[in-house]
Amino acid sequence: MMSRNRSRVDVSGVDVDQLDAPIPERLRSRLGRLALAGGVTAAMVLGAACGDDANSDTATGGAPLSAAAENGRQLSQSKGCAGCHGQDFGGGAGPGWIGLAGSEVLLVDGSTVVADDAYLTRAIADPSAELVDGYTLKMPANNLSDAEVADIVAFINALAADG
Repeated sequence: MMSRNRSRVDVSGVDVDQLDAPIPERLRSRLGRLALAGGVTAAMVLGAACGDDANSDTATGGAPLSAAAENGRQLSQSKGCAGCHGQDFGGGAGPGWIGLAGSEVLLVDGSTVVADDAYLTRAIADPSAELVDGYTLKMPANNLSDAEVADIVAFINALAADG
């Protein structure tokens, strides 16, 4: 049996356009797809890290966030609130936060409540106390401190300008 010796060549840092031998079309196609996939992945990572989030001018009507509201924005991202209330806080499986503060909220029992600081604090601290009509998923209990709840309420208030 004849053994095949294949020599391996380190091609890191080599410009493929400077190689003497033409690159087979199949390999060129794979390299192109790999480069495209890498670019898309990098864009997604950068977008998630510093891209289109609720601190953008569109989420707050162009107004900068107070320190408390910025902390509330960060908490709502890190604690999972955005998973149901929407990455842009426009709503999803849970009610949207944009324009919520100061509005009337219809509850499942048919009553309405104004979404003032007291209601927002109660709704976050005790999610099962007053259920919003039209949403079948119940908000899970959380372990937020009073200060964290107050910061999230400050963020929701900052989003009121878009409503």
